[in-house]
Amino acid sequence: MTLGTTFSQLQCQYIGLDYREVFRQICSLNFRYIRLCSYWNQIEAVANQFDFSVLDWLLDQCHRYGINVVLAVGMKTPRWPEFHFPDWLSYCNDTSGSSQPIDRHPEICDRTLRFVEVVLNHTRDAPAIQYWQVENEPFARLEITGGRFLSYQFVRREVEQMRAIALPHQKILLTNAITLPAAQFPEDDRAFRESLALADAVGINVYAKVPIGNSPFYIEPLPPFWNRLKVWQQSLVGAGKEAWIAEAQAEPWEPGELVAMKKVNYPSSTPTRVQNLVARLNDIGYSTILLWGCEYWYWHWKNGRDEWWRMAERLLRGSEG
Repeated sequence: MTLGTTFSQLQCQYIGLDYREVFRQICSLNFRYIRLCSYWNQIEAVANQFDFSVLDWLLDQCHRYGINVVLAVGMKTPRWPEFHFPDWLSYCNDTSGSSQPIDRHPEICDRTLRFVEVVLNHTRDAPAIQYWQVENEPFARLEITGGRFLSYQFVRREVEQMRAIALPHQKILLTNAITLPAAQFPEDDRAFRESLALADAVGINVYAKVPIGNSPFYIEPLPPFWNRLKVWQQSLVGAGKEAWIAEAQAEPWEPGELVAMKKVNYPSSTPTRVQNLVARLNDIGYSTILLWGCEYWYWHWKNGRDEWWRMAERLLRGSEG
């Protein structure tokens, strides 16, 4: 089993942490992979002016620690609100959701392709980069993103652009959602098939217990959920593609408690639940698993609660065995 995590400098800012301090400690855990995010609103805050200082520092740290990087690129990258449009672009274009893909706007489409090109040309030779992730769950129409999604045709253009620029050893990753409680929507399968056709590796984002709105009730997977994950894993292996879990829930999601979650155990997630989830996903056949929530583990550790941090250490020791 190969373990990794996703790191977000924006999430560190959101919960009041210095991203450099957090990232050095995350690197010290010795994950095999870390997924980094090229946030558009951070890199091109002013039109046609690009600031790579944060991303360059993160890539340099990964190289120092010998950690392989998955770099997410595009208009939609991990962490809320996922569509990280710079203000200057949103001011001139309608970036809200609708029944049509957001790339229907010519300027958004053209500007995104230009941004992707600039990011790849700037970072391509970074020795740590092994994978390029094209957008984040591009085909999913989720409430958390206001229903915004991308078309297959546009994502294919991005993939073709990336393949033309990427080095021969660098691969393409696409990610998809799987719907609780039973993977019951045809859109899940359609998104998976579209990703399978385009990418070298496909990652599934798995959250095993989430609240229903602001109610005290939660959704958990039913047997068809796990069956679908197995079918997808087998399809990927049969097609000669890599089967990843791009996000395995390793932080709690609680209504109204997105920041100051001072307890260790919440209904949606505990360190023990994370270990059980990872074991189950590995038993299904997923050997590369990225844990979601490393900033949260460090926040607890810094505040005198080490249970989440120790959980990560235990999982990493187990993966080495």
